[in-house]
Amino acid sequence: MLVSLHWFVFLLNLPVAAWNMYRVWKVPMGNMGVFDPTEIHNRGQLKSHMKESMIKLGFHLLCFFIYLYSMILALIND
Repeated sequence: MLVSLHWFVFLLNLPVAAWNMYRVWKVPMGNMGVFDPTEIHNRGQLKSHMKESMIKLGFHLLCFFIYLYSMILALIND
């Protein structure tokens, strides 16, 4: 995105990319990953993980329609 000078799209995706990097770095040693099934059910974190997943789903749907609009606009202008 930076190479092709799409600054708005880059700035839109920067917070989510930073959050994902933070979540990966925060995983304790020995866990299978960010969403370790045994840890989610043992500590009762399922509700918070579902909330985070729904927020990300909404963000990705918003981005999809922004990208679709940008693609259609680029096709029309050419």
